[in-house]
This record gives sequence, C-alpha cells and structure tokens, in this order.
Amino acid sequence: MAALIFEHPLNEKVRNYLRLEQLFEQLMLSKALQHPLQQQQFFRALFEVAEVLERCEWRSDLLKDLAKQADKLEQWAAMPKVDISKIEQLLLQVKTLISTISKHARVSDQLKSDRLLSSIRQRLSLPGGNCSFDLPQLHYWLHQQPEVIQAQVKQWLLPLQPVADAIIHLLKLLREQHSYSEVIASKGFYQGVAAECGLLRIELDSELQCYPTVSGHKHRFAIKFISAVNQELEDIPCRLYCCKIA
Repeated sequence: MAALIFEHPLNEKVRNYLRLEQLFEQLMLSKALQHPLQQQQFFRALFEVAEVLERCEWRSDLLKDLAKQADKLEQWAAMPKVDISKIEQLLLQVKTLISTISKHARVSDQLKSDRLLSSIRQRLSLPGGNCSFDLPQLHYWLHQQPEVIQAQVKQWLLPLQPVADAIIHLLKLLREQHSYSEVIASKGFYQGVAAECGLLRIELDSELQCYPTVSGHKHRFAIKFISAVNQELEDIPCRLYCCKIA
C-alpha cells in the first residue's frame, strides 16, 4: 500500500521556501542544457527564482531562522552526554550560512543585469518564444562549446547557491521537527489547531483515491478531502505532521 504525502505551508515564509526549493531542484535537473526541454525548463526556473526573491523578504527570514538554530545548537552543546563533535559540525555549517547570506543583499540583481538573460526573459514569456527566430542570440549561445556554456551556467547559479543551501537546510530541519497524530476526517473534513505550525504534512494511503485541500494559518487549519473519482467520501484516516522550527 503506497502512501502519499501532501505538504501545505501555513505562513508566507514557508510558502516561499517551498517554492524556491522546487525551483532550485528544477535548476539542478536541467542545468546540463542538453535537450530543448532542459533549456526551456532551466531558463524558466531561473527567471522564476529571481521573481520570487524579488517579491519576498528571503534574506531576513533566512537569517532569523538560521540564528534560531544556532542558538538552539549552542544550548544543546552545554548539555551533558551530547555528541559535541556533531553539534560543532552543525553549528559551523549554520554560522557559515549566516555569514554568506549576510553578504548577499539582492542576488537577483546580478541576473537582471546580464544582457543575454535580459533578452531571453523578454521573449520566453511568449508561447513558443524560444524559437530561433525569436531568440537568435540564445540559438547562437547554445551552439558554443559545452565548457563555455557550463562556465556561464555556473556563473549564473553561483550567487544563488548560498540561498539554495540555506533553504534546503532549513526545510530539512523543519520536516524533522514535528508533532505527529493519526486522525479521522469525518466525511472528508477535519479541523485542527496549528500551534505555531509552519508546515503541515498530510500522509494518506493512495488506495483511498482522494487528495486534501487545506486552508488555515499558524493557529488553526481545516482539511477537506476531494475524491479523485467523483465519489462521496466516507471517513478518511490520515497521519498529520505539524512541523515548526523550534
């Protein structure tokens, strides 16, 4: 019996983290640029990352969450019978991220000032806008030597890497720190208390043939399950993980 996990953010910060996590994953999967679909996916993801970063307070949010973790690790280090070497390793990683993020004010500015990216961005929003007659400069660039192309890709991604590292680190921590409960959604509906929960993870068996829609915020949430086969729902058992960075 396969289990499906649906994630739903309960605040804007976590929503942005999840969006950026997905976009960074798309960048990593498509950065080889060896196929037209990879090329289109790479540039779309790159521009969407820049757009999300321009719209949110990513720098202050990351610094606050990393500082919280650093404080928690220092408290753990003072406790008896703990693995000091492991805590020191994690603390060094967090402090390195804090130092690096502190030096990055607007990483999206570096992408906006790139002439090739600017020309691509204007046309890529059009249906089929990546045709060679729309973007001859991109067509020319994609036929350079592979090492030239990958050097440029690396330059574009370099300022984004610290942001990606911090978000991956914090979301891993967020998912690991959760309260767990098994609940029954009566006729497909369940309401609960979030208790400062930042991310709600809903696990259910795929054979139930339904999916959840969630509304809520950091104090309360409601889950309504929708049948994937247009049948009236009975009681739905599921497992809830309320995640927050302590």
